[in-house]
Order: sequence, then structure tokens, then C-alpha cells
Amino acid sequence: MSFVEMYLYCVLGVVISVILPILRQFLPKTRQVRGGKNQILQYLWGVAKPYLVLGVFSCVVSLLLLAFAGDAIKDWRAALLIGYAWDSTLQKFKG
Repeated sequence: MSFVEMYLYCVLGVVISVILPILRQFLPKTRQVRGGKNQILQYLWGVAKPYLVLGVFSCVVSLLLLAFAGDAIKDWRAALLIGYAWDSTLQKFKG
């Protein structure tokens, strides 16, 4: 597997890690957003923005993780889990 393929799987892991908390905000137990389309978009942006910023940072750090791991990562599943675990861990530290 090439470096670019491994990186893309890391990025996919980061994307999954970013999308899950955003979707969690829309589970039935959360408060309902009432109002027009503009208010809903503002609410969605407010929820998503911190995760998206952290996700971009995680994508950059994924390059460093893959460079450090070298040839140790040979499977796409490992690359996906590295991206997911890294971003998920940062989200937990961030609070």
C-alpha cells in the first residue's frame, strides 16, 4: 500500500471521528432547534466548527504519524484506526 493510500485512510478515520460527535448532537435526546433555515445552519455550524478545526489539525498530524510508523502499517484498517484514534483522543483531551 502506498503512502498516499495510507494517508487517505488516516484522513477517512479522522472524518469518521469528526462526523460522529456532530451526528450525536442530533439524536432525539438533544434539544430541538426551531426556527428558519438560517438558524438551523448557524446551530449546525456552532456544533461542527470545533470538530472540523480539530479534524484539519489531525489530518496534518496523520502525515507525521505515518512518517514515524514507516513500513509498519501495511493494512488499510490500521491506517483508518490510526486516524480515528488520534482525532478521537484529541477530542477527549480538548474536552
